[in-house]
Amino acid sequence: MDLAAINAFVSVGDTGGFRAAASSLGITSSGVSKAVSRLETQLGVTLVARTTRSVRLTSAGAAFHARCKAILADLDQAGHEAAEASVLPQGRLVISMSTVFGRIRVLPVIAEYLRRYPLVEIETRLSDRVVDLVTEGVDLAIRIGHLPDSGLIATRIGWTGYLLCGSPEYLATAGLPDHPDDLLRHQLVGFVAPDTAVRFTYRFMVDGAARTMSLPSRLTVDDGEALVGAGVRSVGLVMATDYLMAKHLADGSLVRLLRDFEMPSVPVSVVHVPSRNPTPAARAFVTMLRWQMEKS
Repeated sequence: MDLAAINAFVSVGDTGGFRAAASSLGITSSGVSKAVSRLETQLGVTLVARTTRSVRLTSAGAAFHARCKAILADLDQAGHEAAEASVLPQGRLVISMSTVFGRIRVLPVIAEYLRRYPLVEIETRLSDRVVDLVTEGVDLAIRIGHLPDSGLIATRIGWTGYLLCGSPEYLATAGLPDHPDDLLRHQLVGFVAPDTAVRFTYRFMVDGAARTMSLPSRLTVDDGEALVGAGVRSVGLVMATDYLMAKHLADGSLVRLLRDFEMPSVPVSVVHVPSRNPTPAARAFVTMLRWQMEKS
């Protein structure tokens, strides 16, 4: 179809007249009128009802206008994306992330990213505190959980959740729990937050509602990888994030328990400040990280 004629017709619908459309497009009123007439002839339908005093869209014209406007917007966006794709990612990125998630899930992606984009330099900030992106000069931060209304722009890249696991050796001796209440008869490895010494509480979905349980433990640690390691060594049952458990579940050194009682997963997001639009390097990194998260 005649794209120039469609553009002229959409402008008439947007501005409400041939003269206003002509001014918007930088052509003559007669040029707009001829373009619309040419389009009507091609379609075999009247799109614009003309009188000496007004111009209005017919019902067919209004429907066609809505579709064409959406198509033109898509074409414009496609042009922008094609132009952006031609810009090679380069420059420096400062990325903040939690310590364990960063080591396990993000640093392998960064290694692949740097191989693919040799003109990019990355500085990582691994910390379990919530950083201030503006004052600390951070381009992107990876946040786990539901985000507060902070004004940051967020892109969800995946999901994570807590799993309860035990080693085959421990379960062979202690048996499999069938319900969260059964955990009172099991050994558990506890966890405290390293900076606050706040003790971890266990959460399960029971009868459609979240239940929080404080369970005793003979061993308590303040490091996630030490927690999972104790579970692998049959000290007791452990609850930790799925990315900490993944390798051990794959090799059979841990067994996933109480699946039907697991809490819903929470989002993993990349955030940036609204005033700092992501560079081609930042956009390429978010795309690669999201793809790797979805794949794993």
